[in-house]
Amino acid sequence: MTLHVLIIDDDEDELMVITKALERLNIPFKCTLATSGEQGLKQLFSVKPDIIFVDYQMPGMNGLECLRAIRKLEHCNKTLVILHSSVMEKRIQLMGSDLGASACINKPDSVSQLTHFLDSFLHEHALM
Repeated sequence: MTLHVLIIDDDEDELMVITKALERLNIPFKCTLATSGEQGLKQLFSVKPDIIFVDYQMPGMNGLECLRAIRKLEHCNKTLVILHSSVMEKRIQLMGSDLGASACINKPDSVSQLTHFLDSFLHEHALM
């Protein structure tokens, strides 16, 4: 199985960080990138990812609004969604959890840190 990851983030460097972390896991994967919540939602009409990374702090639609819209899409209401932010405040974590985020995390300081998180996360959700 090839893991399909949709990254919704206005910082294209996050694609590189997530891609490098997935490469270190030695699993087959592909990534799709959207640079806004609106663009990510449009992508979801043609792709069905296994995991969606959503940045909280984006211009226009923020990550919580995007998460809310994702959960309204019937084919995505059970998709694993990781809400991430440079500064993940407790109130954002609580709102993200209430909206159905599978995890709410701070953007990792290193590829190694994200690799460790993804290894645990994917095992926990039986994707590895």
